Amino acid sequence: MIKLIISIGFFILIGITFWKFKILKRKYLEPVFIGIMIFGIVSLCQPLIFQLYSFGFTILLTGTGGYMFVSHMR
Repeated sequence: MIKLIISIGFFILIGITFWKFKILKRKYLEPVFIGIMIFGIVSLCQPLIFQLYSFGFTILLTGTGGYMFVSHMR
């Protein structure tokens, strides 16, 4: 539960920063969040490091939420 709250808080903070200051454009952010999603899937599928496995869904959720946010930017 705490991992989910941290993930949502991080997503909101990044979203406000990008919306307020318009730092990066959509064409740069979409590949970043796709990479985060791929890293989340890889961390869920790997059998070696348990800590990485336990944070895998949170990483995947953060990447998915970020990609959804960026894809709706103008």
